[in-house]
Amino acid sequence: MLRCKILLLSFLLLSCELEFWKNPSPVIAEVENARLHLNELRETVADGDSLSKEEWIRRIEFWVNFEVMHREALKRGFQKDPAVQRLIRDAEKKILVDRLRLSLDSAITVESDNELRDFYENNKEKFRLDSVAYVPFSEVMEQIRSIVLSEKRQRLEKKWLTETKNLYSIEVYPQYLDSLR
Repeated sequence: MLRCKILLLSFLLLSCELEFWKNPSPVIAEVENARLHLNELRETVADGDSLSKEEWIRRIEFWVNFEVMHREALKRGFQKDPAVQRLIRDAEKKILVDRLRLSLDSAITVESDNELRDFYENNKEKFRLDSVAYVPFSEVMEQIRSIVLSEKRQRLEKKWLTETKNLYSIEVYPQYLDSLR
């Protein structure tokens, strides 16, 4: 019996120690078995931002309210509704596709300011102020950077999709489009 108690106590201590090593940050709020750790709360703030104690409390309250509402939704069985299941699947797909796009985007850069200047010169009409004057390059450089990056993203994604589609069996049945009218 004593050996059993020692084993149980050892297991409990080990469990607590493992939980500590998994997330050594202190728990700042709890709803049932869901825990908000201090480091998770910190992650909700952009680097360099500072919040008042009242704002931190509002964020904790938001988390608590969200957890309570999530649990209540589960208790009411909303996750079993086919429409909700479809929304969950669609949201998961969107998150995964967004993550894939981010991984593709990591390879996209603007080579130099000359690339931006070339875009400006080749599209100068888009920056016309009046019949004679143009918006100076320095004032639209960041806007041009966004446009150039966006165009590169679109070209890269189109090229990547063209290559990757060949790896999948794809069928499209346009004959059924008439039934949509």
